[in-house]
Amino acid sequence: MDKKLNFYVVNEKYIEYLSQFDKHIAYNKNQKRPYIGIILNVNEILYFAPIFSPKLQHLKYKENLTFFKMYGNKEKTDYLGLIRFADMIPVPQNEVSIIDANKADEQYSMLLHKQYKYINKIENKKIIKQKAKEIRKIVINNNRNRMSIFYKKLCCNFKVLEKVYLLY
Repeated sequence: MDKKLNFYVVNEKYIEYLSQFDKHIAYNKNQKRPYIGIILNVNEILYFAPIFSPKLQHLKYKENLTFFKMYGNKEKTDYLGLIRFADMIPVPQNEVSIIDANKADEQYSMLLHKQYKYINKIENKKIIKQKAKEIRKIVINNNRNRMSIFYKKLCCNFKVLEKVYLLY
């Protein structure tokens, strides 16, 4: 398998730019929290898939292509958060920077290290990449079937974002 998945933060100005074109962009202007996620190569385009910290409501989510839950143990009792493919965005390489988990506060650093370990297991990395490719394919296609309509409502408009990210 190829290289390890790492955590990145996206340039705030780039997020502001993209948010003009899609209301689904996860953008928090007031709190200035970093937009942390992973970078995936999806059909020769770099996509940033954001990571969301663990929340109890996530545990109720019915499994689908829009996310990937992370766990700290095999029993799946140590929930670590999720990767949201519905909110992934195409991103130029020069608009992201790698996160150093060791520079975060101790509790957050431990969470990042656990997440890193989980997403880089070979079987999990394979699922993550597959889900990202599949959700993009469904949302970009012109199908009007029930499944396509469902996912298109939940996701960023990848087709539009792929066009405008090249203009940034």
